Amino acid sequence: QGGGGGEHAAEVEKTGLGSSAALTTSFVASLLSHHGIVDLPTIGTPPTGGDGHSVGRLSGDEAVSLVHNLAQYCHCMAQGKIGSGFDVASASFGCCRYMRFSPSLLDASASVSASKVNEIV
Repeated sequence: QGGGGGEHAAEVEKTGLGSSAALTTSFVASLLSHHGIVDLPTIGTPPTGGDGHSVGRLSGDEAVSLVHNLAQYCHCMAQGKIGSGFDVASASFGCCRYMRFSPSLLDASASVSASKVNEIV
């Protein structure tokens, strides 16, 4: 593990728990919310007054997407452009769904016309 300062995150041992992604995402979300750029969804009772949305701020999916994109960028820069980004996406959206397809689908589609690909998939 890194001892002194000045080390790049990519140069020190990683825990793999996603804690840096969670911290980065929550920090980005807090800054954007504090500066009036986004209204983020809350758990529990919505804020009082109107519809809970301030004029000029992003809300809902747009707000969460902005937080995600900016957090991905910041985390990527801090980590030295390594990692899948699943941890930041999970911290932003709450979960990720990953589906893997069979490589044989690619082999089969290589010898079939484009009109037949939909039948294979």
